[in-house]
Amino acid sequence: MKTIKIPLSVAGIDNAIREINRYQSWLKAKTSVLLDRLAQEGLSVASANFTKAAYDGTNDVSVSVEQRGAGVRAVVAVGASVLFIEFGTGVTYPDNHPEAAEQGMLRGEYGAGHGKQPSWGYYGEPGTNGVVHTKKDGKEVVITQGNPANMSMYETVKHLEGILPGLAKEVFR
Repeated sequence: MKTIKIPLSVAGIDNAIREINRYQSWLKAKTSVLLDRLAQEGLSVASANFTKAAYDGTNDVSVSVEQRGAGVRAVVAVGASVLFIEFGTGVTYPDNHPEAAEQGMLRGEYGAGHGKQPSWGYYGEPGTNGVVHTKKDGKEVVITQGNPANMSMYETVKHLEGILPGLAKEVFR
């Protein structure tokens, strides 16, 4: 904690005000550096997590950092597959995402609702574990049992929480 010694005089108080203003500017600048470093680390971790995720279908996730006002950064994942990758689908895999229920992501209750079944078919890319079957009419359908909860963003948050104290000490030295 920074201390400022001031003599009890007009000049001393003026000097203290200048010191406080300098400290406030330093604090704002360092806070911005900390937020940028956390956001970039979050971008890197979330991108890697989504890239390596087991997913039947086209993994179309794109991760970016958005500045949402002064002092706010957000690591954002967009794409049609984000929720399926994050929370998982189907009844085959464990429903083990710690925040799924509170986010309203109950297995078989979102998307087209096929996750209530042990397996289902769709047209598209087989992804990690999807099995391609050719129908009598010659069209290919992918059979899936769903996807595990990869928890890409959840794990990113946990990682950032873990590095925050050390990173803050480094930035605010």
